[in-house]
Amino acid sequence: MSSISPSSSPTFASLQSLRSHRIMEERDLNHFNSIPWCAALLSDPAFTITPTFSRQYKANTEDSLFAETLQTDSTISHCLSFHPPPIQTSVSAPWIPEVRSLMTLGLGMNGGPATLHGGIIATLMDDAIGTLLTINKHHKTGEPLSGNTVTAYLNVKYLRPVKTPGTVLVVAWGGKVEGGKGRKYGMEAEVRDGKGAVLAKADSLWILLQKKEAKL
Repeated sequence: MSSISPSSSPTFASLQSLRSHRIMEERDLNHFNSIPWCAALLSDPAFTITPTFSRQYKANTEDSLFAETLQTDSTISHCLSFHPPPIQTSVSAPWIPEVRSLMTLGLGMNGGPATLHGGIIATLMDDAIGTLLTINKHHKTGEPLSGNTVTAYLNVKYLRPVKTPGTVLVVAWGGKVEGGKGRKYGMEAEVRDGKGAVLAKADSLWILLQKKEAKL
């Protein structure tokens, strides 16, 4: 497992936020390495750690849900994202096909007794997809795709309860939709437990806004 280089971070990240991320990354890495099944995933040298950008504070209140509200001991106390190498596609920019996010969940997001609320489960998968679109760049502008993409729909299937407190793996993958004129991205995600059982899954469509739409 290798760590991300500063050049891979979004252009808006300041040196201060990068230093803060390094501290957070080390803390979360130590935490997940203390959990055997997480450590096994993190030991794969093919994967690279990437910032979970929604966990980083932004003065304009963007991502405040994950950066503030859900970043406490009773909500999501630890989170670490990592991805495999990019693959070459028909467009000029290589595509990172998948992102994985380990998350340790507290008792502050429950719906039922010791059971994570279904709305939070959907939110975790939506955010993982957002992370994947952030680490992938627009083939023309070089900017993170997440900056101008929005969720058109997110269909969720709840298969098993997500018990809390505990740690889960959220996996997101996908790519461009054929015939979508380069603006549509078909994405999928799953929440898995430490034994690999799928607890919930989702399929979604994300739309890349045009310049006029992005300004609205």
